[in-house]
Amino acid sequence: MTDISLPILEFRDYQKPLWNYMMQERPGLRAVTVWPRRNGKDLAALNILIAKAIQRPGLYFYIAPYATQVRTIIWEGMDGTGKRFLDYIPSQLITRKLDQIMKLWLVNGSMIQLLGSDNVDAIVGSNPLGIVFTEYSLHKDVVWGYMRPILSENGGWALFNGTPRGMNHFYSMAQMAKNNANWFYEQLTANDTGYPSKEAIQDERDAGMPESLIEQEYYTSWTASTEETLIPLDIVKPCVGLDLPESAYKFAPRIIGVDPAYAEKGDRAVIARRQGRMVFPFEVYQGKDPMALASRVAMVIKEWKPHAVFIDAGRGEAIWSRLHQLGYQDRVFSVDFGGTSYDELCPLKKDEMWNRAKDYIASPLKPWLPA
Repeated sequence: MTDISLPILEFRDYQKPLWNYMMQERPGLRAVTVWPRRNGKDLAALNILIAKAIQRPGLYFYIAPYATQVRTIIWEGMDGTGKRFLDYIPSQLITRKLDQIMKLWLVNGSMIQLLGSDNVDAIVGSNPLGIVFTEYSLHKDVVWGYMRPILSENGGWALFNGTPRGMNHFYSMAQMAKNNANWFYEQLTANDTGYPSKEAIQDERDAGMPESLIEQEYYTSWTASTEETLIPLDIVKPCVGLDLPESAYKFAPRIIGVDPAYAEKGDRAVIARRQGRMVFPFEVYQGKDPMALASRVAMVIKEWKPHAVFIDAGRGEAIWSRLHQLGYQDRVFSVDFGGTSYDELCPLKKDEMWNRAKDYIASPLKPWLPA
């Protein structure tokens, strides 16, 4: 067989540190790249995955937030020159390809599969040696929780790429990686890479692209808020990390919110306590059945004595029914997120709730005083 040199892609200067880290003699195992839009995140990550799959036979995943997304962008996608993404895998290396499940086999026995994290069942229970999480800010972070013990056990690697979408789980991971010597971390802007050019960005601006979106997409700002965001970060930031004195909330009603889990889809149940502007640490549970969760909520009610407990009716029927049986019917209420709204501007109850939350967060911070 003819010798094949990898990668096929000619890495740009700003992409080379990632390649060098992942392909060094003692391979790097964890990497986070925060790059601007149109800077070749997926091309670089795919070429790394291909090379790693040739180095060590095994199973490799390329995971996007949605299966339809990874099919469109990678499996059927093309780069800016019109070259198919999959053509970066030399045809001589491929022995079999299944389009329906986006899976291919290489000559050394490695398997590469493209997946969406929206289908957790297709991922859990597997034993990959390497994973690319593309556009990680849009993923369910629970998927990494499932995969990290496997990679820790088998010495596998994980690469997370993306562009910011606010200060979410990707932001938290980026801050951790930035300060962790065992992780590779690189955050770049269009000023660092030269892509897109300043002229191209100005064209976008002149065509009506909001400045906040430009800051997010091309200058990788974690705090930029777009006009399409219902609750922008600039009104949330003043409320985060406040050292509230107890006098500012101790006379406010005590409220509990319960979000039951759809365990089959990998969701987590949450018990949230709030008193005025003070939000206490959440209780988060994975795999807790409804009766066990109802028992825990009952204990919190007994200890904290809330004025009201609101439970998502979508999957919480058994929980609020059990709490009523325990004698808490005077303070436990179910909320149908898809139900009728009292606000004529909001078609559904969930829309009304989000709007009221926005108004509450944006309102002046005033202490609760005794009557």
